[in-house]
Amino acid sequence: MSSRRQPHSPLCAESSPADRAEDAAADYCSEAGCDGAANGAESACSLNPPARSARSFEPQAALGALRTAAAQLGFSAVGVADAHAPQGDGLKRWLQEGCHADMAWMERHLDARLNPDLVLPGVRRVVMLTYEYARHDARSLGRIARYAQGDDYHKLLAPKLADLDETLSFYGGQQRCFTDSGPVSERFFARQAGLGWLGRHGLLLRERGGSFCFLACILTTLELPLDAPAKNRCGSCRRCEEACPTGALGRGLCDARRCLSYWTIEAKAPMPADIAARQSDRLYGCDICQEVCPWNRPRPHDASPPTDPHLLMPAALRRADIDELAQLSDEAFAALFAGSPIRRIGPQHWRANLGQR
Repeated sequence: MSSRRQPHSPLCAESSPADRAEDAAADYCSEAGCDGAANGAESACSLNPPARSARSFEPQAALGALRTAAAQLGFSAVGVADAHAPQGDGLKRWLQEGCHADMAWMERHLDARLNPDLVLPGVRRVVMLTYEYARHDARSLGRIARYAQGDDYHKLLAPKLADLDETLSFYGGQQRCFTDSGPVSERFFARQAGLGWLGRHGLLLRERGGSFCFLACILTTLELPLDAPAKNRCGSCRRCEEACPTGALGRGLCDARRCLSYWTIEAKAPMPADIAARQSDRLYGCDICQEVCPWNRPRPHDASPPTDPHLLMPAALRRADIDELAQLSDEAFAALFAGSPIRRIGPQHWRANLGQR
């Protein structure tokens, strides 16, 4: 796997397209909380690898090799989208209305999100992949969003994406790889790649597996065969909107200013009283909109791979008393959440989440 470089200086007019692409991803990764960017460590963000000898490009052969490798690595689905598919004005409208709250990096890197050439010059395709996480809630006292119950998914998926990068490089491609760590509209491209549709809660929904999955993406210069976009199958159902305790959902958008996930994870300011009054036992994140979705009901003959053991909640956290968790010292917090995405919010935010429940 290629090593992560240190973050670069902000984008500037004098930099080359390739430099601007690398800067945009590194800046975004750092602002969005991806540890690799800050530490110079390996992460789920793969910078352009050194040139390798490649065989002649055969689109179907390259795609077949990619799908085989992805399945072996535990990904549940692979789809391919046109990197230059028009994204519409939904993201712009979401930002203009202030729905991103204080997540300024979303607005700062809008141009890169809407133009993948700024992330990887010469990009032709966006390969989207899904990776399952647990669908059950592992704590009885206090709830933690399912995606965050085990190890940090950024670090779990990084070496897997690096392997897939190697596969496509063998066919002459240049790649950039991300999982929730770069300026790429992952949900949009997942829909374009036929992996599912966007529900009214704004998350990717699938006929098999529902919404309980991570998204990973590979931008590539290879012109791989395209998949057909998925059709929306929510129909008239609005259970996610109706169940949201803070009224954060509407028009297919999530307003972060009213979202429990935002306030328990991303927010820097104290949680407003009207939001805190509806927090209930949500300690980190919120799955309510997913829990009520009919597409997340267990289905017979589901072909999805079993949950990766690394994504299951460790026994020490599962058994911990709620008062004990609220009184963790800084050192105890760091030890308990050493490999967890929860570590990113820090002990002070964690104690605040538990103190106002």
